[in-house]
Amino acid sequence: MILKKQLIDQVMVLTFNHEKIQNPFSEELYTAVLSALNEGEKDDKISAFVLYGGEDRSFSAGGDFKEIIDFCTFDRVKLALDNIIDFYVGILKINKPIIAAIDNYCIGMGFQVALCADYRIASDRAKFIMPELKNGVACTLGGLMLEYLVGRLQMIPICFDGNKIPLEDCKRLGIANDILLAEDVLNTAVERASYYGSFPTMAFRGTKRVNNNRFVQALESVREETSLVHFSVFETNQHRKHMENIISK
Repeated sequence: MILKKQLIDQVMVLTFNHEKIQNPFSEELYTAVLSALNEGEKDDKISAFVLYGGEDRSFSAGGDFKEIIDFCTFDRVKLALDNIIDFYVGILKINKPIIAAIDNYCIGMGFQVALCADYRIASDRAKFIMPELKNGVACTLGGLMLEYLVGRLQMIPICFDGNKIPLEDCKRLGIANDILLAEDVLNTAVERASYYGSFPTMAFRGTKRVNNNRFVQALESVREETSLVHFSVFETNQHRKHMENIISK
């Protein structure tokens, strides 16, 4: 089972359950997450969602390199990137509250998924990293999302340096809204989700929809260029050494 579902009161906890504890975002996993969100959006018994990596597991260490290491045609690259953008847009179009409960690694695509949530609760051992550029992978989506949310001058060192962001900086920038002990992250995320889910629905969901539409438009504005840039990168094979090293672990 790639995704676990647990309803706590009216909060649906979606726990990523990839066979690897670092929870790389395979197509199977992100398809299951988006399907569960869309189903829950229509279910009156569900007022909010929590995205969670599981106890003593990572929220997500990024994309599943096994699925992308051998991309060799533009059509394959475009399909994969379109699917990923559709995933992010799909999260942003959920009008019910979404809280990310983050422990251990939150890297690359995992980081970007967390940025689509309404609120992020991280453990004191969480590691937020956007390492694509120094590993030979384009960072068009991560760069856009960070620039949109925290500003260009904050985005540049995060994406260009590709290093772990100090947790105090994550808190200052709102990348992590709360930083807690690992054992408190999930329960606090459920409490936060329940709190937002108790708000009058028309006002909350309408506000979220209007505000997230701007974020969606920003992502859509780079859809075509993102495919072109990633294809040019994969053509050079500069990414292969890093991906093979990760896959072998």
